[in-house]
Amino acid sequence: MTISQKPSDGFSPTKKQLIIIYFLATTLFIGAILKVGMDRHWWLPETEIVSSLKPEDIKVKFDINISPWYELALLPKLGEAKAKAIVAHRESHGNFKTLDELYDVKGIGTSIMEAIRGFIIIGSVTTSVVLDNGE
Repeated sequence: MTISQKPSDGFSPTKKQLIIIYFLATTLFIGAILKVGMDRHWWLPETEIVSSLKPEDIKVKFDINISPWYELALLPKLGEAKAKAIVAHRESHGNFKTLDELYDVKGIGTSIMEAIRGFIIIGSVTTSVVLDNGE
């Protein structure tokens, strides 16, 4: 006795196919929820964008006696080698008393001093931020 199978008229998925479809639909749904959550940044505090403030209005000043080399390397015309030379000079000769003592560091000349003079201080505060937006 043979059992004949009738050709199906429409689409009738098997149990294995239904499980796969359910898994894919669930994964897509969870992914969509995560995407919306990441785009909305619901876990971050709300911030205000200040449109009148330009990057050139913010001036950061580093204390030359306290700042590590990697902070000093951020200064204009002062790379990693010169920043490390400043720190090495500071460690071997003591703290700087005036900004002009930076000329004693090998590789620091007039052009570099002119470029960094507005960004360095000698004092007890590591970093001070001055907002100068013309008001």
